[in-house]
Amino acid sequence: MATLDTSIVTIALPVMAREFHGSLEQISWVMTIYILLNVSFLLTSGRLGDLLAPGKLYLLGLLTFTGASVLCGLSPGLSWLVGARALQGLGASLMLGLAPKLIALSYGEGERGLPLGLFSTAFATGITVGAPLGGVITAYLGWPFIFFINIPICGLVFLLGSRALVRLPAQAPWDPRAFDLWGGVILAGCLGSLMLALGRLRQTGWGDGWTLGTLALAVGFFVMLLRLERRQAVPLLQRELWRSRAFVLGSLTVVLTFAAVMGAFFLLPFFLDQVYGYTPGQAGLLLAVVSGANALVAPVGGYLADRLGNMPILRLGSGLIVMGLGSLLFTGPDNSTLALAGRLAVIGTGFGMFQAPNLNEVLRGVTPSFIGLAAGTNAVLKNLGALLGINLMVTVYSWINLHQVSLATGGRLGMASFHLAFAVAVAVGAVNFLVNLLPRESHTRNGA
Repeated sequence: MATLDTSIVTIALPVMAREFHGSLEQISWVMTIYILLNVSFLLTSGRLGDLLAPGKLYLLGLLTFTGASVLCGLSPGLSWLVGARALQGLGASLMLGLAPKLIALSYGEGERGLPLGLFSTAFATGITVGAPLGGVITAYLGWPFIFFINIPICGLVFLLGSRALVRLPAQAPWDPRAFDLWGGVILAGCLGSLMLALGRLRQTGWGDGWTLGTLALAVGFFVMLLRLERRQAVPLLQRELWRSRAFVLGSLTVVLTFAAVMGAFFLLPFFLDQVYGYTPGQAGLLLAVVSGANALVAPVGGYLADRLGNMPILRLGSGLIVMGLGSLLFTGPDNSTLALAGRLAVIGTGFGMFQAPNLNEVLRGVTPSFIGLAAGTNAVLKNLGALLGINLMVTVYSWINLHQVSLATGGRLGMASFHLAFAVAVAVGAVNFLVNLLPRESHTRNGA
């Protein structure tokens, strides 16, 4: 539900803008504020899950998310809706930041692959069904029901899961000195400024003063954070994690993987529109092949990782991603829809194969008291990788001056520009594949 509410709102934004008489910039905050609060507090949520009972904290996030969904659906105006979405994003950060920790505490190291694969499936399914489900609900019931749908589903989760979740104890005694409050606040400011800057960069390019100012603010927050963390007894940027070769390499490959796949995914709607002439509905169904393959394969990748080892499976996944992205360089209007769907399925299959084994490898060897922080860091890096990939594609277009082409007036980007951008995505994917060939830590069962 947390990922569903990232995409389900998109289709209803024009309706909301007309009802609340909001501009495009004003209505964009309905999306932006949710993502900002979600991503900015993921690390803090994960760290709180290390110091407090994680199951109870997860239920608090679930209740916050559900209550905020009610407030969203009852919104009398745009300001109310944006405020309720901020509260909803905060609840979602607790859910997403703690879910991998709950899985890691409930299963041993050799049993986590399949559960983490199912978690990746749920993550991908929420993104996949959001837009079509939002369209149906908005058309037949009205936009408030895209939020009201959360109530029965989250209520059922609370009834079925609360008894098991409240039994999970805290992994360490509560110590206010072990919770880096100011580090979390400054980190939220840093990530929030960075996301706002990247969002504006996608729209205005590098010449905009607000974009450069927001980037400078993000850098300033980061410098403050580094200076603060050096003095903390238990910092949010935990040195124990970043001294681990497995954690560092796994985190790097998360950023590279999401940058390559999501950067190409950002371009594909324009590619399908201008090269193939597909309608938005047709393009949406075809793009669902990527997310659908990811959702179907992720549990299989986790299951195989439990039996064959994490590294062989995630290396296979990263190799398939490079192959799938590389095939787009040879795709044109003469290719059939079925052939294009097959190439997208290869990308989705590799994406699904990679995620659960890599997360399993990242969490391997992490002490229980830091699992929540490690999982939260992984979730943050996924979002940052996706943003970097999207903005890398925009930078490529700016570099060849194609950002001056107006799509609204019928401007065409051309096959050469698409192939150049896809080549950049392939290059990022290839670097990711090479990084995954590096040995991580040796393990007795699922070794490098």
